[in-house]
Amino acid sequence: MSGPSSRLQSLLVMASVLVGVLAAAGSHLLWLRPSDAATESAQPGDREPGAYDSAARRTAESRQATTQAPTTEPTTTTDSSVPGTTQADPTTTTTRRSPLTPPSTTSTPSPEPTTDRPSEPADAVAEVVALVNQERARAGCAAVHVDTSLASAAQQHSDDMARRDYLSHTSPEGERFDERIEDAGYSSPAAENIAMGLSSAEAVMDAWMASDGHRSNILNCDITAIGVGLNASGWYWTQTFGY
Repeated sequence: MSGPSSRLQSLLVMASVLVGVLAAAGSHLLWLRPSDAATESAQPGDREPGAYDSAARRTAESRQATTQAPTTEPTTTTDSSVPGTTQADPTTTTTRRSPLTPPSTTSTPSPEPTTDRPSEPADAVAEVVALVNQERARAGCAAVHVDTSLASAAQQHSDDMARRDYLSHTSPEGERFDERIEDAGYSSPAAENIAMGLSSAEAVMDAWMASDGHRSNILNCDITAIGVGLNASGWYWTQTFGY
């Protein structure tokens, strides 16, 4: 009887020791758990950006980004005024005329250039005559006709001004316009208009009509004849008028 009882007691003692060991181990594990959790620290690169981080990042980016106000290239303007005669500088205007048909003549529409008029665009000269007669018609004056002597005097003066680079009704030697006209064979000189730098008939007529002195010559109803000269090297124009 004593054998089994002592054996049972031994088993109970072993069981109680085992329970005590397990209980001690469990309490140690429960104690270590909070310590293990504390090691899970968040790294700076692992966390999601919060409101402060986003605002700070936007502030930093806005400080880095620079803006440059757009610059406007200065616009430049050009002076369209061109010196006219010694009496009054012609000025250009924005008036546009309807295209005109040059008056018909007995010569061919496109005459071959002669040695007297090497630089003359014939169509521009003819258009000036047409524009003169248009303005005279508006003023109630009779049309002028082209006279070859007046035309020769005008062309010679345009060529001389272009060759010697001057703009005047009087040549460097002192020859006046009326003397040039008479030397060309026209006995009743009336007036003269000159201009330079205007590359079309319409432009030079606009300039002359914008000047009181030149306009008075064009609209003088006593004048009956005209001659026009043009040297395109510098665009030297001459109008000669006769009674």
